[in-house]
Amino acid sequence: MNTLPKINIESPVVKRGSILFPAYEKLKSDSLLLAQQIENIEVTEENVKQSKKLLAAVNKEVKNLESERISIKKEMLEPYNEFEKQVKEIVFIVKTADEMVRQQVTQIEEEEREDKKLVLKRLFEKRIRMYDFKTYFTFDDFLENRHLNKSLSINKIESEMVEWLTKIETELKVIETMPHADEIIAEYKESKDLAISVQKVSDRHKLQDEIKKAKSHTEVVKDKKITTFILEDEKDIKLVEMFMQQNKIKFEKVEK
Repeated sequence: MNTLPKINIESPVVKRGSILFPAYEKLKSDSLLLAQQIENIEVTEENVKQSKKLLAAVNKEVKNLESERISIKKEMLEPYNEFEKQVKEIVFIVKTADEMVRQQVTQIEEEEREDKKLVLKRLFEKRIRMYDFKTYFTFDDFLENRHLNKSLSINKIESEMVEWLTKIETELKVIETMPHADEIIAEYKESKDLAISVQKVSDRHKLQDEIKKAKSHTEVVKDKKITTFILEDEKDIKLVEMFMQQNKIKFEKVEK
């Protein structure tokens, strides 16, 4: 790698071109005079042909001047166009090589991440065997993308792993003392958050209790059984609506 050549960019030598246009002032003066005269011409049926000839002659001269301008512009740009082509060629060569190296670096880094992931997985599987909840969680429940970065050592991640497993064990023991423990554990497997899991189960049972307490009557309309719930508290109404929506139960809200 130390033998790679260095690219030392020397500033290109620029010879500024110049265009001499000595007839500019006279042509401009003549053009202004001509334009004034043309504007003052009153076109009639008698002089219309002459006016057309005059305009044709003027336009011919203007066209010749424009052609000369375009030709000079093209000639002046030729050196720049060649320089631009050369620079783009060099940039393409270097960028192509750079991309090839980047792809190899990325591949090596990915392989290193996969190797590290395997090491961590073995550590996790070894440690989780010591816990009663080993069937509840997998390595993927613990692993975060940052764990695979070079900046985080295996020892540091292992310490985090022990803390994580200990936290899970402690919170599961707390859950076992609670009402509806099985439901909370089911939620906890998904969220791995004690407070969220308890709140979800609590809200669900509260909804069920509110529905049971609500006044209701059932009627049959066109072979369809319709049950009406009468709720007075606005909070209860929102809870019941949320329950119906979460469980995909068709309902119609009727306000009186």
